[in-house]
Amino acid sequence: MKIWDTAGQEQFKSLTKNFYKNSHGVVICYDVSNQKSFEKIQEWVNSIADNASTNIKMVLVGNKIDLTREVTKDEGKKLAENYKIPFFETSAKTDEGINECFRKLISDIIHEFKPNESIKLDTKAEEKKGCLC
Repeated sequence: MKIWDTAGQEQFKSLTKNFYKNSHGVVICYDVSNQKSFEKIQEWVNSIADNASTNIKMVLVGNKIDLTREVTKDEGKKLAENYKIPFFETSAKTDEGINECFRKLISDIIHEFKPNESIKLDTKAEEKKGCLC
């Protein structure tokens, strides 16, 4: 698995279009303490729709839940429901929700390509702090 993080920076916007073409999954993140980052989600989803395969798997993630909120959990859930994609809230600082988010995305990707395949991701990953192996 290869993971690319452009951190939503404008300088990488032209590069991300190339990454979508060969990707099976995308984590779309916004900062729950920054309303503007939430408002940019539509741009990212449009870019993915324009440049990725139609069967790309996505998850929406509200990150930085350890900070003071400008975006409620309900707002994030509602947006994810509109796009019909899974929703997670995470904190990279405290490691909350990270493994669950990636497990879901990986599971959805595997099911897309091998629908009858039994998937077993390590349930002891939490003990290994940050490892899904």
